[in-house]
Amino acid sequence: MPDVTETFDVVILGGGPAGAATALSLREHNPALSLAIIESSAYERPRIGETLPPNAEPLLRQLGIWESFLQEEHAAAYGTCSTWGSAELLGNDFFYQPYNRGWHLDRRRFDALLVREAEKRGVALRTNAVLQSSERHGSDLWRLTINSAGQEMLLQASFVVDATGRRALFATQRGVRKIVLDHLLGVFLFFGSAARANDQTLVEAWAEGWWYSALLPDACLVAACMTDGDIVKKLRLKSAANWFERVQETLYTKQRLTAAVPLGEPSVHAAHTQRLERVTGAGWLAAGDAASVFDPLSSQGITKALRSGLWASYAICDHFKGTRAGLEKYETLIAREFKGYLATRAEYYGQERRWHGSPFWQRRHEAKDLFT
Repeated sequence: MPDVTETFDVVILGGGPAGAATALSLREHNPALSLAIIESSAYERPRIGETLPPNAEPLLRQLGIWESFLQEEHAAAYGTCSTWGSAELLGNDFFYQPYNRGWHLDRRRFDALLVREAEKRGVALRTNAVLQSSERHGSDLWRLTINSAGQEMLLQASFVVDATGRRALFATQRGVRKIVLDHLLGVFLFFGSAARANDQTLVEAWAEGWWYSALLPDACLVAACMTDGDIVKKLRLKSAANWFERVQETLYTKQRLTAAVPLGEPSVHAAHTQRLERVTGAGWLAAGDAASVFDPLSSQGITKALRSGLWASYAICDHFKGTRAGLEKYETLIAREFKGYLATRAEYYGQERRWHGSPFWQRRHEAKDLFT
């Protein structure tokens, strides 16, 4: 094992919205703590997660990065539209909400902004760095072996935040079990030269699942077929030809793609609902998708991550005051949030009854709450 190369009060594994929000809030509430973010990429590749709803504004303000976010000039989004429960296309304008504008994000640029703001506030950032192993050293320290560009380094920390997404790398090394509710996948295809006749995010229910499409920067567009893993295999949706054959079964998604030019082949991304059986332990917690993952139908992924980062920071501050009360409250908040999400998920999927014989829809209608 290499010698300890760096020591921090808090090491945050993962530089997405949850990890960055935890760091930003910690710098605000306990600036004496030394913090590091360990990120597996260098923010060079496109990232999935394109629409930021209006209710993100107060979270960005609370994190102190609202003005910096506005300077990025992401494209405005003023609503969504969907066909759900019937073939009628219905709109959901943001104008009548307290915060009446959302954004079509360049997600890579958004995530990079968050960690850049954290760096400005004194947070150490290590990119292209991946957790290899972790072990408890004594009663109050963690030792983390990190692979960075082929080189091993050993970090020491009093507290660890697992913000590694649905992989939950650190928590699973602790033996914490993932509880998985479904097997949803998203088969994504990116397009250039997208027509801008309708700049709203579109969701369209379909016999085998549902379709999603949204604008991206530079007149591009992303569309995804959301369905279960066995259906992806049965319909061979990883093939562009088969993907396009199935999109012809839609009413509105196919119209949106008429003038769009595909870029490459479809890519498959996990989108299933899951949560950890517990999200805290001695000297650690899980945040964002590492703690729980919502169905993308909820459109809450980024806001949930930012909110959990704020909650995590409060729990960590309590930890350094010598009390577990914050961690216990954090555990309760994550569980309560997830239970509320499941109720909303069941209600929303229950509204679509056009395809009684479809395995995809039968599974959603018959799903039991595994988390009560």
